[in-house]
Amino acid sequence: MQMRVNRRAVLPWVVLLVVAAVHISAVATDGHQLVGLGALQIGTGGAGVASAKDSTWLLLNPASMITLERRLDFSFEVFAPYRYMEPKGPLLMPMANRFAGKMGDDSIFYIPAMGAIFPTAHGALGVGLFAVNGMGVDYKQSRTLIPRLLGQNFDRRTKYGVMKVALGYAHDLGDGWALGATATLDYARFKTDMLTLNFWETKGGNRTDDVFGAGLTLGIYKEWERFSLGAAYTTPQWMESFSKYKDLLPLPLDIPQSVQAGFAWRITPELEWVADYKFLDWSGVRQIGKPPIKGGFGWKDQHVFKTGLTWQVHPRWTVRAGTSLANSPIDSKIAFANALFPAIVKSHLTAGVSFALTDQSDIHFAYEHAFANTITDSGKGDLFSFAGKGTRIHLRENTFTLQYSYKF
Repeated sequence: MQMRVNRRAVLPWVVLLVVAAVHISAVATDGHQLVGLGALQIGTGGAGVASAKDSTWLLLNPASMITLERRLDFSFEVFAPYRYMEPKGPLLMPMANRFAGKMGDDSIFYIPAMGAIFPTAHGALGVGLFAVNGMGVDYKQSRTLIPRLLGQNFDRRTKYGVMKVALGYAHDLGDGWALGATATLDYARFKTDMLTLNFWETKGGNRTDDVFGAGLTLGIYKEWERFSLGAAYTTPQWMESFSKYKDLLPLPLDIPQSVQAGFAWRITPELEWVADYKFLDWSGVRQIGKPPIKGGFGWKDQHVFKTGLTWQVHPRWTVRAGTSLANSPIDSKIAFANALFPAIVKSHLTAGVSFALTDQSDIHFAYEHAFANTITDSGKGDLFSFAGKGTRIHLRENTFTLQYSYKF
């Protein structure tokens, strides 16, 4: 009887997740990756590679899953970014649409996730479906003057989102050591009306295209009485090429390899401190790392520092706070070229709270604020930088995440 009730409870979330997969797009922080998945990760700024709390650790560090009980987790994030673009450029080189002025976009996105952990005799098995990457803008006018001269209005929209189906296993080696691995199947959707190197609208024409990909995450975990260490390496997510956008993206839009490592210190039985370092190899993705004049985006590698505290203030109440600090993968030499991909925020503050409804179920909430960052193109890069000198791009973000967990 209990299993029938659980299945009925899960079904609406499954339907919701499938529907959201069709529409998902977000503007994320670690480049185009989310700072964290679910309310528990977000609450500590995305830190915690050495301290698993729920099924989202299937992607963060699969080895740490050995510390988790049998559980189901469902989360839903409301992502509310604000971004603007203000095209400018030299008067003698009329490429930037100086007539557009300052254009803003405050579209809201909805990001679901669900996962489950099943302890085994010698470890733990995890499975989940997560929205993890994305970016997008929809401005009223074009970034460049070319569409305006032709009486058209393209080169103003992008939408990109990635979801992962994940299956992982953690093996207990004894003496506090564990190894883990997660295999992921990726699904990405993309559409845009951007200008290509031929100075014409992409043949994709803002029609949705989708591709599949795959990758692995490998993790290690070591626990002592009050201290633990964790590290995880995620391979590149090797994606197919977007066939409708070959003229704009001739190479696959892979997701970069990354490393995240850190510690957890249980200062008291009620208070825990976690701190992580994360590296994202954006320059290693040819389509993203090569210069704009060669058809890429010119992104630099990213170094991210994350830390957070978890404090159980009452047997039923737990509070969290965290921060995430990073360099922007986009600098002032490529601002104009990335005006439709403004992944430039660097600093975040997060907070969260959990309430135990029963011994088996909890509800969690997290809030994340990404402080505003504005970049002005210096004109000192390639041709596109010179043509868009003075162009400003801006991004700030707020997110609200609600999560339900059931332990059985």
